[in-house]
Amino acid sequence: MFHNFKSHRKTSPSPPAPARLNKSCSECTRRKVKCDGGHPCSSCTYYKVSHLCNYRQRNKRNAVSRSTLEEVSDRLRSRTEILEQLFPNTPVDELIGKSRDELLDILRVELTPKGASVDLFSRPAEYAEAADDSAQVSENGEPVADRQWNESRNQAPIMQAADDINAINLATDKHRRSYLGVTSISAILRTIFRLCPSAKHRVAEQAKRWSENPIQPQPYHQSQLVLSMSGESATHLLKEQRCIDFYFEHIHPIVPMLDEEDFRNSYSLKHRRDAGWLGLLNMVITLGSIASGSDTLHEQYYEQARNYLDLDSFGSGNLESLQALCLLGGLYLHYRNAPNMAYAILGAAHRVAIALGLHRESRHRNTHATRTQEDKTSPKQSRAETKRRTWWSLFCLDTWASMTLGRPTCGRWDSRTMDTPFPTLLTENDYMAMSLCASLQFCLISNRIQNRFARLNRLTMTEITSFDEELQAWYASTPLIFRSMSNSSSRFTIAREFMRNRYLNIRLILLRSLILYFIHNRIHKDQLGAQELQIIDTCRLAAGEAIDSIALHWTPNRIHVWNSAWYLFQACMVPLLFIVIEQPRPDTNAESLASARASLVKALETFSEMKPWMRASDRASDIISAIYEAITGEVEVAGKTPYQDGDSSFFGWYDEQLAADLDWGSFLMDDDLQGAFLTVQ
Repeated sequence: MFHNFKSHRKTSPSPPAPARLNKSCSECTRRKVKCDGGHPCSSCTYYKVSHLCNYRQRNKRNAVSRSTLEEVSDRLRSRTEILEQLFPNTPVDELIGKSRDELLDILRVELTPKGASVDLFSRPAEYAEAADDSAQVSENGEPVADRQWNESRNQAPIMQAADDINAINLATDKHRRSYLGVTSISAILRTIFRLCPSAKHRVAEQAKRWSENPIQPQPYHQSQLVLSMSGESATHLLKEQRCIDFYFEHIHPIVPMLDEEDFRNSYSLKHRRDAGWLGLLNMVITLGSIASGSDTLHEQYYEQARNYLDLDSFGSGNLESLQALCLLGGLYLHYRNAPNMAYAILGAAHRVAIALGLHRESRHRNTHATRTQEDKTSPKQSRAETKRRTWWSLFCLDTWASMTLGRPTCGRWDSRTMDTPFPTLLTENDYMAMSLCASLQFCLISNRIQNRFARLNRLTMTEITSFDEELQAWYASTPLIFRSMSNSSSRFTIAREFMRNRYLNIRLILLRSLILYFIHNRIHKDQLGAQELQIIDTCRLAAGEAIDSIALHWTPNRIHVWNSAWYLFQACMVPLLFIVIEQPRPDTNAESLASARASLVKALETFSEMKPWMRASDRASDIISAIYEAITGEVEVAGKTPYQDGDSSFFGWYDEQLAADLDWGSFLMDDDLQGAFLTVQ
């Protein structure tokens, strides 16, 4: 029944045989029956499954000859030798997965002579520490203890001015601080101290003077606290009202998350006694007292707020307690030089906001475009708008405070899980909403920049250029009123100046990181391309623009000066670094060097003018002056204002003026007089 296949001797050359097939078709193999090799075979024909009769082609085995193996081995060996010659100090396995730019960075480091002197973007051979703060060695090369910090109220007075973010205590190298990345002041000061050790010694000498004349905390008495909301004196009422007015005039434009009308009504009616409201009220008065110029009043109301913002407050979440946490961690604790405590408070506030559901909005609500003006001002919609602004204010506060830390964003914003809409303009001239919308768009970009900085691999030239172009495009797209110096309301002017300072600062952080990378890798100027040199020059020009802007537009108010002085301190780091790395070179661009010096002189003059409105703990101008003197050999050339050598408590006028206003006694005001005071704007 089945055919037998017999081989025949070949008598003449024949074309190559086709690929050998299996002797049995797939169906016969499955049935485990004998196959005759037909197409179809007789078995498949018999069982009426001819369409399933097919033969799998055998794979040809390629046996590698010894000569081929030796050839491949020699080729691999030669390539390995080339890589080892290019990267003698880096194992080949560590090169796997690195980008072209990262390999070039490693190559530049390997090619730099060990004995090379300090050149542009070069560093001493002993500079083995990374550009950020992740190394496990201290400034003097000794092993360090675990990271720790002390920002409690009971710390030594001299330490009250030496927080991590300012890196003021870096020159003394006393103990390990919290983690900070390449975007921090710590990173750039370490670089300056490496390239110019005399600058570190000079700052250390200044620090000794501070310790010899420590900051004396302003005393206050428990009896001065506002312990009762029902039996307040006229003095306390006037103090609180003035602080509330100062808050909404100088703080609210920065973070417009409160409903001013609702807040003032709740305060005047005195009908709320819950802990969330009382915590918020005391934080508003705390910040308002700083804006008013009082040196001690904020301590009193902060102590009051602490009674309502303790650990138990996290067990009863509500919008008012969340807003109080935002003001505490986003503003006030930074004013107290407690940035790590503030960082932790804002992290907790973010969790509270998510637990309250502020990161999501119900899809059945009307869209902004379809709402009428009456809908927008209704109590329900007003409450929804307050929640929306609170969420975005928290987002902005957290972003602003973290831009210079180099730490991960910890999921601050994720469009896949969060969909809170932007704030709505309640009126045509709702500048607070316009300002918040512009700020959050800026913070969305800054959030991505911060998240990128926190990654293990460094930013590339392409990324830095792309981010910088995106920032400039954002600023150019803002309404003209944000970029012009035309007359506008005082509240909007405050928000505009804060926004411009942050915009220029994030550009400086982004651009100067590239300079720090170059210095860390000991890259010579001759090794840089035109694009790298252009970014360096752009960074210097942006620093000059930031210094000029602050010198021209700063406002004589403690809140504004506190903010402007911090960004002025940041901007001064770039010309200082530029002078350190350019001054020793014979081919230095004299014009660029002169421009950097001029910017520093202008900054020192601005610090001098700001002195009466600065905190007693502010040391930024002293640090800039000490480093400038060390790297240039010149004494400070900035002039002094009439107040610089006087009493640092310049704002004694506040309490004196208040006493003058109340010379008619401390009687309790009647209802009509109370109403008159509570309507003061």
